[in-house]
Amino acid sequence: MLVLNKRAKIILAVAAFAAIAAAGCMIEHFEKDAFIMETVATEEAISYVPDSNTEIGGKININSADETELVKLSGIGEALSKRIIRYREENGPFETIEEIMKVSGISEKRFEDIKEFICAE
Repeated sequence: MLVLNKRAKIILAVAAFAAIAAAGCMIEHFEKDAFIMETVATEEAISYVPDSNTEIGGKININSADETELVKLSGIGEALSKRIIRYREENGPFETIEEIMKVSGISEKRFEDIKEFICAE
């Protein structure tokens, strides 16, 4: 039979309290992450709605789309859409959709998010 003195009992109680508090913090952290991931997934799912005359096969033509049409793409805001248009005006039309990654602010990750929705005709 294990007999604990008063000091050991206090240490054990403090350790148990710390473990329970840490578990509570972890649960709160994971719930917050799950909410953020759910929100991002939902926003990305509804961020693109095709409806313009610069679309080809349901995709936005990055060579003719205006700012309003470009901001419909996930992760493309007003400033980035202006940079896409400025790049196109200075360098001519995009020959491939991958060329859009030459625009400052279009990373490989962002390109992966939009490549299904764009074309370069």
